[in-house]
Amino acid sequence: MPIASYADAVRYVRRQPRINTSTLADGLAIRWSLALDYLERMERSGVVGAIEDDGWWPVARIEGPPAARKPGTSSHGNGNVLRRGGPPDSGVPPEALNLAPPPSPACDADQQKLMDKLREAARVLMAERENMQKLRDACRLLIAEREAWKRRALAAEARMLTEEADEMDRQRFDALRRVLARELHPDYAPADRGDMSLREALFKSIWPKVEQIERKRRSG
Repeated sequence: MPIASYADAVRYVRRQPRINTSTLADGLAIRWSLALDYLERMERSGVVGAIEDDGWWPVARIEGPPAARKPGTSSHGNGNVLRRGGPPDSGVPPEALNLAPPPSPACDADQQKLMDKLREAARVLMAERENMQKLRDACRLLIAEREAWKRRALAAEARMLTEEADEMDRQRFDALRRVLARELHPDYAPADRGDMSLREALFKSIWPKVEQIERKRRSG
């Protein structure tokens, strides 16, 4: 899925009354750091206003084109008409129209410090999120390695059990082979026994099969 562009972010923000970094990141499915960069660019370009104390940016409204005015006049907020070259016909002294005090430089400095602190806190939070993601990735890697070691241990145990079973079978076969040789081989029979011919016939019949089994066991 392609990453949302700055233009996509502007279109998304225009539909909101105000915006913060987490809302933009979740809405566009982008990283928190990229959302912060987009919002800072929007603040510089006037799409959003300055960040507020609660971490939200107010979204600037797009106004329609102003209504045409007659030459020599302009509209005042209370409906009075300002004539070219004359004071407004409001009955208010001109010196009383501008009573708002100018912004204090100290206040501007405090706001700038607050903005800097908020941005620094945002960057610290972003770094912590990245560290947490690295820790999660490391945990997943450790779990995968543990499972791999577990599979290897089980395979080694199975081989060991198979080798032990093969060794027990070999020992049983060798014991049976010795018993057959001792009981049927003519060289081991007493000289005064009358069944020598029968023992010899049984030995000649059985022993080649025993040797055939032994050869198969050694070859495979």
